[in-house]
Amino acid sequence: MFSCDVLRFWPREQLIRKFFAASLLLLMLFSIFLFGILISENERFSKEIEGNRETKQEPYIGTKAKPRSLHQSDIPQEDSDIFYVDSEPKNVVADDQLQIVTSHPVKKLPNVLIIGVKKSGTKALVEFLKIHPDVSAPANEIHYFSRNFHKGLDWYRRQMPVSIGNQIVIERTRGYFVHKDAPLRISLKIPNARLIVVVRNPVLRSLLDYTSQCVRNKSKVSFLENFFWNNITGFIDMSRDFVQTSMYVKFMENWLSYFKLEQFHFVNGDMLYKNPSLELSKLETFLNLRNMISSDHFFYNTSIDALCIKKYECQGRSRCFTENKLKYRPPSYLVRRLRDFFHPFNEKFYKQTKHHFSWNI
Repeated sequence: MFSCDVLRFWPREQLIRKFFAASLLLLMLFSIFLFGILISENERFSKEIEGNRETKQEPYIGTKAKPRSLHQSDIPQEDSDIFYVDSEPKNVVADDQLQIVTSHPVKKLPNVLIIGVKKSGTKALVEFLKIHPDVSAPANEIHYFSRNFHKGLDWYRRQMPVSIGNQIVIERTRGYFVHKDAPLRISLKIPNARLIVVVRNPVLRSLLDYTSQCVRNKSKVSFLENFFWNNITGFIDMSRDFVQTSMYVKFMENWLSYFKLEQFHFVNGDMLYKNPSLELSKLETFLNLRNMISSDHFFYNTSIDALCIKKYECQGRSRCFTENKLKYRPPSYLVRRLRDFFHPFNEKFYKQTKHHFSWNI
């Protein structure tokens, strides 16, 4: 039988080692027990906090539903054919970036371009066309196919007004007609475009162009010095831009290299102010528009010598346009020389376009 007397026979060092080993084992067991309790309490505490967050979460302002995730279709694409004004448009059908069948307001490339000619009534024409409910047009010239071509097609589209349904978009920049690169650029970007050219008597157009430059530059008007190569020979100076612009046949040769004649419509600028409804009726046919613009839309204001649009009267004002008229009387000799000079160019232009204009001053 074991008794305490036996301890007297154990070595003292061995007794101490066994005591410390037993104490260390008890300490390890106690530490493991405490660690298990701490883990259990931590999990319980975490679950309580998560539960509180779910029950006390603030709702989204204005709605109880969470917002939907952002889809790729919500992000504007730079290469898209149109930019939508309202959100999530539906049932959009595009045809060569031109014909858009939709009831939503959109910005699209123009169907029609008024390409010139300077001092022939292009500004008045586009405003007259905007009377039609199926026509939309920007307020100012864009100059995309001349000086702003480097800005890209998306920039050009963003300059357009919104249009709805089958509305056609018309862009006017009178400088396109004489710009050497404009025909090629337009043929690449809008190959099916319909092109409107406003022309008038080349003698009168040249004189108007020259005198307006004098007014703009605040320079003295001198017809003989600026139109003639020299006063002795009486030859017209063909290097002058106001003379060259009236040589319509030369510029049309460039345009007809890229477009069919059927894509052009020529407006008689001399008749535009005298009988606007007649010229606009022809344009409506060319553009496949409903025949809606008539003489009832216009009246002549004798007090300011201007043609006005009646549709603005409901707004308490009228939009009026004065015809470009010469403020300085040119010498009769110059007029005769200009008429003789332009005559062969006019005849070629008539044959080229299959349109005959009786240009006499």
